[in-house]
Amino acid sequence: MHFKKMAGVAVGALVILGSAPAVASNIDSYKDGQVHAYSYGTNTRVAVSDTKKDGHPVYVNYRRDFSSEIYSLWNKSGEGTTQTSGSGNAVYTLRACVNIDGWPDKCDSWR
Repeated sequence: MHFKKMAGVAVGALVILGSAPAVASNIDSYKDGQVHAYSYGTNTRVAVSDTKKDGHPVYVNYRRDFSSEIYSLWNKSGEGTTQTSGSGNAVYTLRACVNIDGWPDKCDSWR
């Protein structure tokens, strides 16, 4: 009888541990000292910071859980500013980009 009770406790503990939410990780992306894109903590928001006074807008491309869409968040406010997205499903990948008029944009690899 003692064995059955201990087995039940062990199975209950495994069910609780197995259903614990996944631990989110911080995601950072940089490109040429011009842009920093990131998602921290629970990863429900992304942010993009313009880090160089060069007149080029910056943006972040990102993907959220349960969606095949690629989202974009722009920052056209200049050096030293940050734009933050609204909350949503967890972000699992992103990349920082610099918009270059008349040329291909410069983007970091997907992180």
